[in-house]
Amino acid sequence: MKCVHLKNSKGFTLIELIVVIAILATLAAVGGTAIYSHMGTGDAAKCRANLEQLALMGTKYGQDITHRTLLPTSGMDDDEDTPNVCETDGWWIALAPLLGDGTYVMPTQVGGTMKISTLFHCPSDNRRKVGSGATMAADLKNISYVSWTDATEDPDNVNSCIRTSAKQNLDMLPWISDGIPVKGKSVTDADTFRKMVMPAAERHGGSIMVAYASGVVKAVELQEGVSAEEQFKKIAPPIANKKTTASDEDDEAEEEESDDSEDEE
Repeated sequence: MKCVHLKNSKGFTLIELIVVIAILATLAAVGGTAIYSHMGTGDAAKCRANLEQLALMGTKYGQDITHRTLLPTSGMDDDEDTPNVCETDGWWIALAPLLGDGTYVMPTQVGGTMKISTLFHCPSDNRRKVGSGATMAADLKNISYVSWTDATEDPDNVNSCIRTSAKQNLDMLPWISDGIPVKGKSVTDADTFRKMVMPAAERHGGSIMVAYASGVVKAVELQEGVSAEEQFKKIAPPIANKKTTASDEDDEAEEEESDDSEDEE
């Protein structure tokens, strides 16, 4: 029996090994990017679903005759007598009961902890981790959304509620959006927009989710290098225009008073 020797058989050379490792590393990087991108998309979809459900709850709330077609905003009194704490600490307190028993716990005394559904928390909001339970403590670091005022109704009232029966384009009037809540405040102008809404754009790759008074939910991109005033006008033109008009009217009134004073002199 002859023993056959394979003279040409050999293992991987160092160069071939480096090439293989480089290819595997590239594939791993591409795959990892795709996975993280998919995770981000999932969080954005969950956030949109949250706001869509909240928008439905807001519509139901406003249809109640006691609320006079008003959507709840920060600090709004819901005009209902309750045996517990007065419901004026936030719009989420007005909406929470609409989810039904077992989805919220109202404190029985001032300073008590209210628990509400995790529906009010965006999964991309990393200010505080929220567990997988059905409820979470209702505080400013857990709530991921902020309410907007309707300055078209009353520009002098920082918590003027949005009236859905008003003759205006509700598709252009934000009601709730991604944001960082401040106790007792709603988004009223470019300054509160800059402080309460713009920081939340990091959750969804530069975009924020906005639920408009009509119930439509949109992802709105915030552009780098564009002023808060311009972006505020883009998202909420009715409020921005009303604010400008009110400001112009105030200036004209001041000028008239000044003219009258000069005439008297």
